[in-house]
Amino acid sequence: MKKKFVYLSLIVLSGIILIYSCSTNTAVKPVASVPAATVAIQNFAFVPDTVRIKAGSSVTWTNKDSAPHTATSLTSVFDSGSLSTNGTFNFVFSNAGTYSYHCLIHSMMKTAVVVVTN
Repeated sequence: MKKKFVYLSLIVLSGIILIYSCSTNTAVKPVASVPAATVAIQNFAFVPDTVRIKAGSSVTWTNKDSAPHTATSLTSVFDSGSLSTNGTFNFVFSNAGTYSYHCLIHSMMKTAVVVVTN
């Protein structure tokens, strides 16, 4: 009878320790979100003209014109495809560098995303 009581006590104690260890406030702080940039495509231009972000950040393009547009890297790193009115495209830039891009449909629309290291 004493053995059963000791075993039962150990099981209960183990359960209490397990519950306590899971319920203590040892939450890991979340990683700060990397700020993203937005580019509007309006009046046949990319606004803002050049975007500067940190590596690991993203850029979201939104077509605000009635005409279709693209955001296409000159080095084939990214391509939005044709974006109709209010269409969006998002791309995460993992590596530092200057990424020149243009609209395939309207060749006069050219600019860049500058990505810097953290």
